[in-house]
Amino acid sequence: MAMRVGTGNVAGVAVALYMGGPGALFLDDIAGMTNSAVCFTECTLSVLYKNRIDGQYRSGGAYCAERGLGWKAYGAFYAAFFGLGVVLFMPAAATYTICDGFKNALGIPMWISALVIALAMAVVVMGGVKRISSVASMLVPPMVGVYLIATVVILIANAGQIPSVIAQVVSCAFGSKEALLGGGVGIAIQQGVKRGTFSSASGMGESMPTAAAAETSHPLNRVGKRTGVWLDTVIVCTASGLMMLLSGCYNTQFGYIGGTGAMHDQMAQLAADGTYGVIFVQNACSTVMGSIAPLFIAIMLALFSFTCLISYYYEGETSVLYLFQGDDKAATRKVVIRIMQIVMPILIFIWGNIDSGLAWNLSDLALGGSTWINMLVVLLLSPKVFALYKDYEEQMKAKKDPYYNPDKLCWKGVDVEMWKRHQQKIVSQKINNRM
Repeated sequence: MAMRVGTGNVAGVAVALYMGGPGALFLDDIAGMTNSAVCFTECTLSVLYKNRIDGQYRSGGAYCAERGLGWKAYGAFYAAFFGLGVVLFMPAAATYTICDGFKNALGIPMWISALVIALAMAVVVMGGVKRISSVASMLVPPMVGVYLIATVVILIANAGQIPSVIAQVVSCAFGSKEALLGGGVGIAIQQGVKRGTFSSASGMGESMPTAAAAETSHPLNRVGKRTGVWLDTVIVCTASGLMMLLSGCYNTQFGYIGGTGAMHDQMAQLAADGTYGVIFVQNACSTVMGSIAPLFIAIMLALFSFTCLISYYYEGETSVLYLFQGDDKAATRKVVIRIMQIVMPILIFIWGNIDSGLAWNLSDLALGGSTWINMLVVLLLSPKVFALYKDYEEQMKAKKDPYYNPDKLCWKGVDVEMWKRHQQKIVSQKINNRM
């Protein structure tokens, strides 16, 4: 969850409202519901086809393409495209949003925040990944809780407007006159689906490497990944959207200007400057939290987004390990990873100083391209997930602790010996725990 909840859940929703109007929030939620099934499928496949490299479990779309479909060349293309995307371009939106948040809250120049993020990222990727990511994992869940509490406060403060706001969201999604707030139902669909997919990254394969890293007795035990999409997109994104809609703190690219009183004047100035993004959420929180709100959102978003940056590095490293497999390429792997550790912080500094539109377009480019490449593999291998699901359900109905038996359900490309050693280890751990 520390990896999943990030830029798209806060700033991404603000961008969706600006580009597509209130109806985009409805489509964002629909995308979250369907994306949970996609995430469930791709993560199950990733666990099924995982193997051990340098003492760690590794997998992902490229591994599934080679092992599950026998497409070694496609796997190499996948790994190269995905690796470059998550290292070079996906960090753009996250980095820009962190810098923008602190600029709005404290007036800190973008380049200073970008430099701090780049240096912190350099420290992480040079050796502190486990420690810092574990701290972030402890901090982010409580921050999500605090964020949702802030939403509840805004809901209570604007309780009388809730029915009309929900009606507006639905009517805009289906092309009423109010859809003009966002330019029409087509743009609402485009932005809702795009931002809903961005917030969870389901379909692009981002969750697959982390799913495979865990030790599980059955590939379907990573079902929590699916639940994470619901919390991430359906719950947190909706919270962000309702904050802005109930307080009126959002503009659209087609001329709608929100806010009331002094807040309307501020929203009008943002519209005149062409400014949108996290500042919408900061203004929304300010209506009930006062002047502390911008800093609160900036700090929270920094935590959310920085854990995303850590995950991007991990995913890029997984692609490098795929492209340079084998003991004879160990030295090459180390060199390429070291280059990545240097280049990524430099680019992070650059992305913190570019235009908002360019930052989001770069991240969308990586997301969209990776999704097309990954979903072909996921769809072709999905029958294996159905078989695993049936096996899991049968064991659950028999009141057994589900485990994967590679002798019962075995397909070409599955590392049978690894799974058998893995299952023996889990059995031994259970016996020791009982003793």
